[in-house]
Amino acid sequence: MNDQSLEGRIRDYDDVIRLSQDGRSPAEISYLTGIADGTIRGWLVDHRKPWTRYELFRPTSSEQLSYAIGVYMGDGSISKQGNRSVLRLHVKDREFARRFSSTCSQILGKKPYSVRHIADRDKYETTVANTSFCKFLEQTFSQLDPYIRDHPSGFLRGLADSDGCPAITTTKKRGKPWFFVQIVVATSTSISLLSYARTILGECFKLKATLVYKGKPRPRPYENGFFHSKKRVFDLRISRFEDIRRFSRVVGFGLSRKQVKLESAIAVRQSFGSGEKAVEEWTRNWEHGKTEWVRRKGAS
Repeated sequence: MNDQSLEGRIRDYDDVIRLSQDGRSPAEISYLTGIADGTIRGWLVDHRKPWTRYELFRPTSSEQLSYAIGVYMGDGSISKQGNRSVLRLHVKDREFARRFSSTCSQILGKKPYSVRHIADRDKYETTVANTSFCKFLEQTFSQLDPYIRDHPSGFLRGLADSDGCPAITTTKKRGKPWFFVQIVVATSTSISLLSYARTILGECFKLKATLVYKGKPRPRPYENGFFHSKKRVFDLRISRFEDIRRFSRVVGFGLSRKQVKLESAIAVRQSFGSGEKAVEEWTRNWEHGKTEWVRRKGAS
């Protein structure tokens, strides 16, 4: 028996209980299974459970669980600390960190996990120390697929809250102002993740999305220099306006700043089309900040 394998300990425990119910003594069970006599007596006599050293997670399909899967695949990470695993979300948006903390607490039946501000990076972080939950999240697409398909909007919303955004363009087309709305559902170097998300969009919601090559990741500080990744980054984008409207209704962004921006862009597109009047109306209420469109002060 491998003490580090929770799944193995649970299987051994189930075997011991079954043999005991068949009338076998602890000594006989030990001989048949190879499990130490003391361990067997602890389970049968002292009523100890093999998962008492762990917080055992038994998954139940829900919107919250599907959302957590999406966030983990989008912006989350899992680190190992000895035999323990820790789920971590490290992001710029405090609302996002708090939302993920609240979601995980609902899934695991805990109080909301703390969210701390990391001042030197101006980021927010929340961690969930639950080895069993982490092992669940680390499963393959095929293993997680039933939970995702039970609540596909939660999974897509988790991805979109991570690296997705409403993509609004004001430019010129054939010399005339042009207003264009798209949705970036997810951004990733993982083609398999984006392809899977595209499948869920198509099969569950009849939404068409395409992969768009974005380039290579920006160099990031590493030791005394910068790390240059050779991986390629792709966006998963929705471009047809009817599909954009449907995404907003049936999936949407969980983060208010993203959803409000999307709804505002849809309203402008519906009322003013995609030409000069739409550009004027959009820029009357929104201005381009350092990295994204932000609402002007005093805008309606």
